[in-house]
Amino acid sequence: MRSKIVTGKDKHVRGTRYFILTLFVAGFVSSSAYALDPMGPPACVLQKGEYRNGLEVTFGSWDLETSTGKGTRYVNGVYDVGSNTVNLGTLKNFETYRGYVTVGYSPYRTWEIFGRLGGVTGTLDDEFWSEGEKFESHRELALGGGIRKTFYEEFALTIGGLAQANWTKFDGPLETSDKTGFLDIDMLEIQAALGATYMFSDRIAVYGGPFITMIYGDIECVYSYENGSDFVTLLFDWDIEDDINYGAYVGTRIMLKQDCSINIEYQQTSDAYVIGAGLMLRR
Repeated sequence: MRSKIVTGKDKHVRGTRYFILTLFVAGFVSSSAYALDPMGPPACVLQKGEYRNGLEVTFGSWDLETSTGKGTRYVNGVYDVGSNTVNLGTLKNFETYRGYVTVGYSPYRTWEIFGRLGGVTGTLDDEFWSEGEKFESHRELALGGGIRKTFYEEFALTIGGLAQANWTKFDGPLETSDKTGFLDIDMLEIQAALGATYMFSDRIAVYGGPFITMIYGDIECVYSYENGSDFVTLLFDWDIEDDINYGAYVGTRIMLKQDCSINIEYQQTSDAYVIGAGLMLRR
């Protein structure tokens, strides 16, 4: 029985087929989800004992599903009426801008742990009460981190997975034509992805795959205004209610020199998108 000799060309063709199949599956399972922080290649890109640092920036637009909330009214600082049901529904077209300093380290050959520290800001236009309101959050702190693991390597193809989480806060004035309020959004975002990276040359790689995401948090809104001789304060709060959602992403990594690369990434779902870029220095 003759054994088949696998040439470099055969491996290249096989690797390309695996990569295309992975991206096809990613597109097939994509559904309603929300774009989060940049993910980068889904497998570990560091050797054991190496570390990396860099910068990441993203822009995205997304919708937030909320539970039925409640409203409370105070007059001159005294409780007046409470527990009124307030339905906010879906907070649409929430645009976010994020910037991070990142660091990563590989304790084992196929593992990487990483962290992020940066700032975020967000905007809304006429999407809260539909009363001509405008919201632009202050610049706030954002924290995040995760792990990355390589499962399979063959020639130019690498398959891996990652899990990451981040905490973000958005707050600032919510202005309408006749009154000014204050909006506060707190979110914990958890994300996991499985995907492939394929090296088309020594300098260019393309990566992508499906991901799942979960979002937990709350939204609070406070309005104050004068009503004759009374000073009225309205307090509203809702929970952000997003369980497991599905999406897919694709990106490219370009080597500028041996230890320096940039990533450009796009995440797409039925309800949201995000565009991100990152610079990485490997040590």
